[in-house]
Amino acid sequence: MAKPEKLFVVINPTLGKHVALERAIHIANSASVKPQIVVFISVDATRVEDKPSNENLHRDYDWLEKEICAPLKLNNINFDILFSWCSQWATSLMQVAESSEASMILMRATPKVDSFFQFNFGKWNVFKNAKCPVLLVSGEGVTKTGVVLAAVKWQTQNGEHKLLNRKILDTAKAASSWSGNQLHVVNAHKDPISHPDRGSLLRNAGVANSNLHIVQGESTKVIASAAIGTEANLVVVGTKGHSYHSSKIHPAKLERLLSLIDVDVLVVNSK
Repeated sequence: MAKPEKLFVVINPTLGKHVALERAIHIANSASVKPQIVVFISVDATRVEDKPSNENLHRDYDWLEKEICAPLKLNNINFDILFSWCSQWATSLMQVAESSEASMILMRATPKVDSFFQFNFGKWNVFKNAKCPVLLVSGEGVTKTGVVLAAVKWQTQNGEHKLLNRKILDTAKAASSWSGNQLHVVNAHKDPISHPDRGSLLRNAGVANSNLHIVQGESTKVIASAAIGTEANLVVVGTKGHSYHSSKIHPAKLERLLSLIDVDVLVVNSK
């Protein structure tokens, strides 16, 4: 991902505010060459009340023109609009994103329930199998700190995770061009024995020593603390693809992280 050349924006038409589209426009306006935006309008039936009494299930041309087309035209952004009524929401989304050659998928982060964040099966499917990074857009406005925080596990001996570390760093460096100009890196470790090689990480991350945060502790809490402490407006994390069913027993790390912070999170998978 050198720069977002085609942003694939997932829109739930039953909502009154489209934060993923707002963020895509912000990213486009920050780029030296504006990317194209593909608007994917679809409904995940498992997350929407589909009774006829729900007035938000019906949209007309005026809604499309005012809510979707007008802000894109106002910002002089080239765009396409696609509609899907496929019952397999996640699979449809990923197929169209891949055929569109999307460089990044943007979707709204589901609001917390009782201060806890939880995904459904569809979004887990997207994180595990999407061919490009997935940006979870917070409902909060864009902050102006310019800080991008990349979360890695440099001490790992697992080959797949080593590749994932590099994908996280590469993605975070690219994201710095449109999300901010300050790259920070955080690495949690369980005990002194598992402390990562600071020099190696500094060389590969290409950041100043003061921008590298190596902290002993539980990874989710360490990342959240670093995000809050640096006032990051974007956190880049990786996933090796937890199954949805395993997260029913213990909340997945990504869910726990999103329960602790209110900023955009860019998810990179190991595939």
